[in-house]
Amino acid sequence: MNPAKLGWLDPNLIQPNQTNARATHTSCMSVDQVNSNIYITTQDSGFTKGKHVKKTFVSAIALALCIVTILTVALPAFSAGNNNPNKLWGAPTYLLNILGKKSDFNGQPDYDASRRTMFVPEDVAGWELASGYPNATIWVTQGAEFAVNDPNMFDDGHCNLTMGPGRYEVYFVALGKPGQTATLEGWVYNATANEYLLKIGEVSVTHNKRPDWQSGHNMFYVSVQEAASIGVTISEEMWIFDFLNLLETLYPGTNYLYLWNLVGGVKHIQVRFYQM
Repeated sequence: MNPAKLGWLDPNLIQPNQTNARATHTSCMSVDQVNSNIYITTQDSGFTKGKHVKKTFVSAIALALCIVTILTVALPAFSAGNNNPNKLWGAPTYLLNILGKKSDFNGQPDYDASRRTMFVPEDVAGWELASGYPNATIWVTQGAEFAVNDPNMFDDGHCNLTMGPGRYEVYFVALGKPGQTATLEGWVYNATANEYLLKIGEVSVTHNKRPDWQSGHNMFYVSVQEAASIGVTISEEMWIFDFLNLLETLYPGTNYLYLWNLVGGVKHIQVRFYQM
């Protein structure tokens, strides 16, 4: 259900209930064994004699190269600063840009939804104080195709994103001004009771010198433990929109929605969606 159609619903008046290998390959690179004629001095019945033998050995340099190779391969190839999710999933299905603006931003009335951009406060706390909106929310639904239905948070305190069909792995990164940190919390919202029902994960992103991508898996898949905390039994983690459908089956007449609650803020958050 699209929250924009709920004319009576004002979720910003409700505060969230905060109480509520890869395998390591360690085989050494092959090295050429070096054949060398050496003399070994041995003691035999009180006198010394030289025994001429043929011995194969691995040079110290080759051994050092082997150790370096092991250490290099064993280090995670997906470490901070070098963790572009495209390396795992290929080209993204959809890319969303969330742009932080000053609190007096007046919006984009001529906005084209195909731009895949949202405008949110860069300083969320300051904007909430100045605007009177207690929360900065992004409603997320699922439909026939991806679309930014409401790009401007400044006029009503929220934005709207429609995701395409299917299931996705989603990644977040902070860009723009270095040093700032933003957090996006995933929430199941009971629209009938007008309350935040269940927090299902969060992602915090900080802009460093190099992009540091963070997985949003836990924001889109409800765990067995999270479901049990509201009295629902599932056998394995469940895609968020499947979980909403399950809730509406268990509790007929109740509408459930999904949203992100933005805390903090940065100049630019990029979100990539990879269809599974």
